[in-house]
Formats: sequence, structure tokens, C-alpha cells
Amino acid sequence: MNSIIVVPKNSGLRAYRQIALSSMDINGSKIIEARGEDVPSLVYEFSSLGKQTLGLTGEDLYREWCLGNRRGGLSVVQRIVWNDPSAMFGKPTLCLLGPEGKGLDDVPPIPTVCINAKYKNMSRRFLNALERQGYTFRKTYLNGCVEMACAEGISDLVIDIVYTGDSMRDNKLQVYQKIFGSDFLVIGGANGSA
Repeated sequence: MNSIIVVPKNSGLRAYRQIALSSMDINGSKIIEARGEDVPSLVYEFSSLGKQTLGLTGEDLYREWCLGNRRGGLSVVQRIVWNDPSAMFGKPTLCLLGPEGKGLDDVPPIPTVCINAKYKNMSRRFLNALERQGYTFRKTYLNGCVEMACAEGISDLVIDIVYTGDSMRDNKLQVYQKIFGSDFLVIGGANGSA
């Protein structure tokens, strides 16, 4: 039976996609391109059908899927350490951002947090931990433009991935807290494939 390899088409994952593929025997495999955030779902569904399937995606996207899908059924087959000197933290890092020169204690009593919807579960878990420390948040979700939302006064805080930090600095924001640093993963069914 031929295997399926689900690969991300996201431009930010392209270099690590190539690194992973170069270390795999892909002869005879069917390559399917999908958004990185959809890779875990597709691997799960194909594996559930008994198809030998592997997926390549960012660890952040895999973790987000795991938090939203308690049924399990996937495992990490290989981890490729993300090490990019042009990245602010060496790898994509989910962060809590806010206005430059301020901190979390400088925001209004019930700040609005604009969250990249791609990271809803990870953000909710992070904010729940802060709420147990006495903070209260109003949460909004966007599929993009979250940094602009803070810069333009729609939100007081932002949760999004920081890579180079350029758009963060362009919007006069700074990192208040790092939430999750992401490597690149090869994932498969619970037994490593189907």
C-alpha cells in the first residue's frame, strides 16, 4: 500500500518541509499539500481509514490540534529543531504582546486580548493560568491583523506568533510573555503511521 505524506503549503514552513522530506523515503508516496494547521486533522482522518499517513507541520499547530481534539490518535515521529538566526527567539514563538514601554500590569482592569484564531486553545489555556492569578480578560479572535488591532486601539493585548519581530515593532508592540516556542514535526497515527 502506498503511503500518504501531508505537507504544509504555508510559506513560513516551506524550508523545514524540505528538510523533513529530504530525510524521508518518499518514493511511491502520495504528497498532499494542505495548510499547516490542517495537517494534524488530515493525518488523523487518513490514519482512521487505515491509510499509512505521515504529516509535516509546526509543533505549535500540532499542539493546538491536540488541545482541541482530546481523542488523541496521533504521535510525534520526528522532531526537527527549528534554529533560524533571523527569528527573534530562534524559532516561531507564540507570545503575549502589548504596547511598548508598558507591561501586563499597566493595562486596563479588564483588558481586551485580540487572539490569532489559529491559536484559540493554546491562548485560552495560557489566559486561564493568568486568570487564576487574578487577571480578567475580554477575548476577541481574528484570523489575521491581530497586531494592528492593538496598535489601533481595538485591543489592549495580542496573542500571536512572533518570528522576526518586524511587524511587532512596526506596530509599536513588545513581548510581555513567551507562551510556546515551536519546532517542526513529522507526525503520524498513534503507532507512528497508520
